[in-house]
Amino acid sequence: MEISKSYDENIFNEIVNLIKKRKINLAEEKLNSITEKNAIWNYLYGLMLFNKSWYDSAISYFNTAISLDPSNDFIKESYANLMSRHKHYCDDYYHGGYRRRNRGCSCCCCDDCCCDFDISCCDLICLDQCCECMGGDLIECI
Repeated sequence: MEISKSYDENIFNEIVNLIKKRKINLAEEKLNSITEKNAIWNYLYGLMLFNKSWYDSAISYFNTAISLDPSNDFIKESYANLMSRHKHYCDDYYHGGYRRRNRGCSCCCCDDCCCDFDISCCDLICLDQCCECMGGDLIECI
């Protein structure tokens, strides 16, 4: 990762390494200890949130980073790269080859073959919550 010379490269590179090593809580602590919330800080905070699967919040920080330093091609390209990976996951889920019998909200509105098995509505809701924790959505209406 190449960070502009105007920023404290050591601390930001350390945070990048923590995120790569999946030490997200430590990266967040280090980010919170920095007083100047510049474009790189916002980018890294967004990256940390993205790795927590908090996509909506991450996007907000990425957009702030871009607005603070619109000439920083690294931030814009990294953001585009991350979002294309996330979009691909969503596209796989929403436009995949699964059978979609019913798009309304009913006991079996996920209709991805779950009803072919003996799975209760409570099981489906639990599965939906697990999927949402990882950025997906099994049952759109819940």
